[in-house]
Formats: sequence, C-alpha cells, structure tokens
Amino acid sequence: MLYFLVRVLVNTLAATLVMHVVPGLRLSPYALNSAPLAAAASYLVIGLLFTVLRAVVRPLILLLAGRLYLWSMGLLALAVDTFIFLLLSYLAPTVWQVGETRLFSAVFGAMLMGLTVAALEALTGLDSPLVTTGRRSPFYWRWLGMLPTGQRNWIVESLRTQQMVNTIQRYMVDIVVGISPFGGIRRASQRLIYRRGQVLSDLSPAAKTRLMLQELGPTFVKFGQMVTSRSELLPEAWLIELDQLHDDVAPFPASEVEQVIRRELGKPPAELFAAFEPVPLAAASTAQVHAATLASGERVVVKVLRPDIAVTVKGDLNVMQDALTLIERRIPWSRQFGVSSLFHEFAANVLTELDLTNEAYNARMLAHNMAKFPWVHVPQIYGAYSSSKVLTQERVAGVKIADVAALDAAGIDREALAIQFFRVLLQQVIFDGFFHADPHPGNIWVNTETGGVIFLDMGLMGYLTPQDRFSLGELIWALQDRDARAATRVLIAMCKPAPQQDFALLQRHIERLINHNLLFVDAPPSLTMVMSQIVEVLVRHGLQMRAEFALAIKAIGQGESIMRSLMGEKPTDYMLDVAYTQLKKLVQSELAPGDMLERVGKPLTRDVLGRLPGLLTATTALLDDFQRGQLAFQISADSLDQRVRGLRGDLNASVRRIVISVLAVGLLLGSALTLLFPLEGLVSEVESLVIRRVAEFGFVAGALLIAVLLLTLLWQAIRKR
Repeated sequence: MLYFLVRVLVNTLAATLVMHVVPGLRLSPYALNSAPLAAAASYLVIGLLFTVLRAVVRPLILLLAGRLYLWSMGLLALAVDTFIFLLLSYLAPTVWQVGETRLFSAVFGAMLMGLTVAALEALTGLDSPLVTTGRRSPFYWRWLGMLPTGQRNWIVESLRTQQMVNTIQRYMVDIVVGISPFGGIRRASQRLIYRRGQVLSDLSPAAKTRLMLQELGPTFVKFGQMVTSRSELLPEAWLIELDQLHDDVAPFPASEVEQVIRRELGKPPAELFAAFEPVPLAAASTAQVHAATLASGERVVVKVLRPDIAVTVKGDLNVMQDALTLIERRIPWSRQFGVSSLFHEFAANVLTELDLTNEAYNARMLAHNMAKFPWVHVPQIYGAYSSSKVLTQERVAGVKIADVAALDAAGIDREALAIQFFRVLLQQVIFDGFFHADPHPGNIWVNTETGGVIFLDMGLMGYLTPQDRFSLGELIWALQDRDARAATRVLIAMCKPAPQQDFALLQRHIERLINHNLLFVDAPPSLTMVMSQIVEVLVRHGLQMRAEFALAIKAIGQGESIMRSLMGEKPTDYMLDVAYTQLKKLVQSELAPGDMLERVGKPLTRDVLGRLPGLLTATTALLDDFQRGQLAFQISADSLDQRVRGLRGDLNASVRRIVISVLAVGLLLGSALTLLFPLEGLVSEVESLVIRRVAEFGFVAGALLIAVLLLTLLWQAIRKR
C-alpha cells in the first residue's frame, strides 16, 4: 500500500510540474490562488489516473508491439507515453484543459512527465530490483508455448522483450544512482518503502549485475558464464561475483521438480527412487541437481531441467537475434566484429543443452575416449531413469579442482595434477576432436582420495575435424618456436575465407605480437591473453576465426586458468613449454606402431579393399579411352572453338531479339500515343486521316512483332524440354 501511495505522489508531483511548464495545459475551472485545496485535489486525480493508465495501457501496448519496440530503438515507449497523456486529457476533461496545440502539448508534456517520473522513481527507489528466491515458473509460459504460432512465438517474444527491458532498466538505474551523490537519498527511501531484506542497496555493482543476469533468465546466465571464461578481461571483484553464476543460481521449488519427473518418467520421485532429496545439491542456469538413491542401492544425482525453459530461451534468442540484426543493419561497420556468427554458435550451444539426451550421449562418448587415462573419471549414465528433461547419473565425491586448500589438505601434488589435467584436455582437443567445451572449476572435480580428475556437466562439447586438430596443434608448435610465418599461415587456415588478404602485413603484426608477449616481456601475460590479442589482430585484418576454433581456444584458455590456479603464477613461455611437452608426449603415444596399425592401418586396408572393384572398373574404362585416343580430361581445340562459336551465335541471337523487342514496344507505344493525340485544328483533314492510318498500321505491326517473339520463345522452350 505504501508503495502505491508513493507512486501516486510521484506522478502527482510530475503532473504539477508539467501543468506549470508546458504551454497549452492549465487547470479548469479551479485557480491555484483562489482554491489551493481544489487545485491540489485536481493534481492528485491526474496523478492517480496517470498511475492507473501507465500500469495498464503501457504494458499492454508493449506486449502487442515488442518487435516495434526493438525496431524503434525504444522510441515506442515515448509514443506510448504520449498516447497515455492524450488519453488522460480526454478522461479528465473537468480537471484540465488542453489548448489548440493539443498534439504539441501532449508530446512535450509526455516527454517532460516521463523524464520527471523517471528521475523521481530513481531518487525514491520505486524502480528498485528486489531479491527473489525460489520463485515458481509463471503458469502462462506453458500455455503460451502451446500456441500454434509457427516457428516463432511472437507473443512470447514481445512479452520477453518487455520483461528484459524493464529488468535491465531497473538494475542499471539502481547501479548508477547507487554510486552517485543521490545514493543516500535512494537507500533511505528504499528502507521506508520496502522491507530491508528485499532491496539490494548494500550490494556492489558486480553483485547487482550477477543478480540481474539471474533474474533475466537462463540465456543471460549462460552469457555471464561465457564472460567469466575470459578471466583476464575482468577485475577480480567482478570475476568473483560472476563466477557464482556457475553454481549459485536461485533454485526452483521442489513441487515443480516432482511435476517434471512425473511427466517425463511416468512416476513421482517417491516411487522411482528409494530416496530422493527435495532440497537441491546445486542449481544451475538450465537445471538443478538432486541427490537420490536407486532401488538397487546406487547413489545417484538427478538433473532436472527448469520448467518451461525452452519457451523463454527460444524467445530470448529470437529477440537477441532481432536486436543484433537491427544493429548490424543500421551500423554497417559493426559487422566486421563477427558478432552474428558468435551469437549463432552461442544460440546453438544453448539450445543443445535444453535436451538432456545430448548430455547423456556426450558423457558416454567422453567416457569412451578417456578410458585410456586411469586417472580420469566420467560419471555413469542411467538411461532407464533419464529423458530429454531428466538425467540420472552416478554421484561422485570430490572437490573443485580450483579448491587449493582442500587439495593441499589431501596431500595432492598440485603441479602434477595441473599437468595431468592439461594433458587430458589436449588429448580431447588435438587428438580426439571431441572435447569438454566448458571446463571451468565447477565442472572439473578432483577425487581427494585417488587424485583423479572428474569431468562433470557435458552439456556443451566441441568438435574438430582431423585437419582442424592438426592446425591447432601446429599453432601451439609455432608459438612455442616463436615462428611468426608458420603461425600466420595456420591462423589464416583457421579463419573464414577473406578476399585480398595481405599476408606480409599480417605476418608483421603477428611477429610483433609474439615478440612483445613471448620475447621482450616485463610482466608476462597469460596464454589466453596472447590468443585474445591474436584474435584482435585477425579482426583488424578482416579475418574471422571459425566458431569451432573459437570454442577450442576458449576451452584451452579455461584449462590454462585452472593450471595457473594450481601452479601459481608462471611465465607464459613456461605454459607454452608445458603445452608443447605434453603435446609431444601425446604424439609419441598416438604414433606408437601398435596403435597406428590399429587406428590407421586396419581402416585404411578396409577402405582400399572396399574401393578395389570400383578402382578396377575405372582403370579399365580409362585404358579403353586411351586406346581410342580420348581421355576424360582431354581438351580438344576444335571442340573448344566450336563451343565458342556456339556461344557467340547464341549471344548475337539474344541481342537481336532484345533490339527487335525494344523497337516493337516503341512502335506500339508511339502508335498508341499518336492515335490518342487530338489532331483537329493542327493539320488538315486529309493529313489527319493519313497520320491516323499510319499510326494504326504501326500499332498492328508492333503488336504482331511482340506476339511473334513471344510465340518463338515459347516454342523454343517447349523444344528444349
């Protein structure tokens, strides 16, 4: 109630200012000097009506015109406020009068009132974001998701546009005003309007940004997680806060968990499992995890997808895509950064994570590839208790790989662990071509009893072809040797094709970058920083790295960050030496004679034997052509000349048809205009008769020529068919 009263008071103050400043607006029939109480009541009525109209009409219009809001870059909100202001003038005719310049007064009054209300809301904290925990998923998402709207649900996208704009605006205002000289006034007002435990007034801007991403939903949480992977670009305070997005997201209620499991697996958790913990072990952006025990006694964790997440995520991605397309269309130079391709890759990865059967396959595939390393473990998947929205897997024990204190307490050699982990990551990226694309510390655990590495959350995986793997390994080799020419050649191969590339200039820039970071070093940067600078150089040269390489470099960068947390600060050349040494060891193990025979020899022999009959047939046909003096790839000068003559003839015929068509149309139009032109009084009657007969003849001749050309083209088309 207090919130509503303060909002009405704010709108009343804004209306008072507008009525005194905007020309053409005045109170009637009350005069401020003669009846101050009546005037105050009039302003209060205006503020109350504006509050009601803005709370009802504005959200409704923005809901129906979300795409128009994006297209107008937010100007639709001003148009809506203008409409509300005009509507207010008609709904309260006895309270105020509008002069002859009604539209000008409404526009100017709407702008002034909107700015005044925004300023007063920011000062009083009416637009404050609030702490929300354990919220249920709104019921309407499921119903909106079932609407037969085709590939895109415009209602969902408009609603999400409105929600995103409101959320971002509230948090940004709270951050900006909170650090301004008016922050004290805002915090005092917040304590009066809200309960102290609900507002975020005492939190840092980094913490507010984290909460904003959480409130915006899973899509933006994923974006925040992606940003935290670039730890060298973030201040320490921001990195600590945003890192909580990996495993400190608000959970959803246990009742919704039970509903999802019942719908997906056919039974409630109490009947499926011998024990099921309603309180989640962890909550992530797309799902949360519960501890459970199977009837056979195995301890498992059950990952449950957030209710109705697919509806909101797809709506968010479409809205973001529309906004990005609009920006690139209106700001052409922004296209050179390749944001669209990165967004498409991000969207594809997010949508993949919405189907937990993909994660189940990824876990089984990664476990198969990692079987050669006894110190690596991937949790087992229980398919009978899994679906597209529920995933049941083995429960493992361990600590985060970045928990240095726990590792030291367990007596684990951190440097050896770092090298083992990085070797496994290189095996996945360079040799298997199937790698964990999000190896942040929350997804990599260590068994403190055995010292083994545990991979978790295989929702996002990367893929590289054999040629791409070779290129990435060659890049590491070239950087370790400080070979700018080889590094430049490999980098060009790793990028999308670009015309007119200046190889020499690019090589000079890459050489300068390598020397600056790896030779003449005062404070050595991380390997991830070096790769970031390389990407910036590529962008300046109009090159765009392919998405699969960007994902692989991101994974290697996250792996290097984990290595640094385990080993302490090491020079970049030391990290490169470690990477190169482990890469060399992996090459030696992969090229062992027995493994080569098994992995290369047998498939090659099978392929050759399978192609042998076709090879014999092709060889016989080639010999037959050779005996006749003809080869499949032979070029005859006579046949080439014949083709040229045929092409010249077709071209001449086409030109002739075009000329005749133009002449026929000109003759037809000229004759028609002549027949329509009034000649009486200009020439004699005989001359007029002759001109009209000639015009009639020209009109008929032109029409016949056009008809003949059309029939000829039609006949030629029928003959070709």
